[in-house]
Amino acid sequence: MKNLILIFAAVMSFNVAFASNGEGEVKVIDAERVSVSLDNEGQKDFIISSNYNVDAEKVEFLFKNNVSMIQVYDANGNVEMVLPIGTTDVSLGLSLFEPGTYRMGFMVDGMNDIQFTNVTIK
Repeated sequence: MKNLILIFAAVMSFNVAFASNGEGEVKVIDAERVSVSLDNEGQKDFIISSNYNVDAEKVEFLFKNNVSMIQVYDANGNVEMVLPIGTTDVSLGLSLFEPGTYRMGFMVDGMNDIQFTNVTIK
């Protein structure tokens, strides 16, 4: 029974996480402290799930393929940081960021182009 409840909760959070805002962007996280969106629905194929862990203040992603690197850009397009990853399970603490708007580029194995997300830290 416990497994059934966990599966149901996971499916529901997945469906809510990929709700579109109607403007082409797809919100994958919309929490009080952080918002993350993709540029378009076609990009959601590379993320299996996404979550904001309130207790740990972390943005968590589970990718279909390994992420080799994350590039973080500020609102002006300047590189803020480059993080080598090498896993499908990515967790980023909000303590890494000041409030503001960022673009995160994920280098995902098997994809030719960097996959960008828009991140707003509130």
